[in-house]
Amino acid sequence: MPWISPLRLKLVPSKDSLSFTTLKNGETALPLAPHPGAFGVQRKHHFHEGVDLYCPEGAPVHAVEDGQVVAVLPFTGVKAGMDWWEDTDAVLVEGATGVVVYGEISPAVQSGARVKAGEILGHVKRVLKVDKGRPMSMLHLELHAHGARVAPEWPVNGEKPGTLLDPTLYLSNAVTLANAATLAHASVREDNGEE
Repeated sequence: MPWISPLRLKLVPSKDSLSFTTLKNGETALPLAPHPGAFGVQRKHHFHEGVDLYCPEGAPVHAVEDGQVVAVLPFTGVKAGMDWWEDTDAVLVEGATGVVVYGEISPAVQSGARVKAGEILGHVKRVLKVDKGRPMSMLHLELHAHGARVAPEWPVNGEKPGTLLDPTLYLSNAVTLANAATLAHASVREDNGEE
């Protein structure tokens, strides 16, 4: 089963760092290199460990697949040792694909909770303190191998964390909640021998 989109926005693949200025209402970029929000793009002090999906502050964040919340951690801001950003948290959910990190959010679940694909895990928070003419809130999404319980940095002069995987392909194949319901209904009809 493909992932469900973590946001109620259509994910549009884009290499253009200014795509947020041209996308239609209800769309956001799925960043591809050299877009600064893409996985693995080199930044000033680190390689980008995930994918940034620009969205309005307060946007609900949905589980991409069934799983269990294995951690809720400070992600940015003072409590995470990064005072140049606003305080946000991350929810780590272990499912069939691995451990998905939903960062830069305000969590609505606790560690140990079982979640279903499409369930709300939290809401996007503003992460940037200074307006640089770009969106100031986004879902930062990472994928790690099974067993991961933290979201380590990937420093420019260091090694890629051993658990870190690229979530881009999963996101590019993600379906919206409405499409997921249609797929599930079709699957049930197929299992019952209906056409």
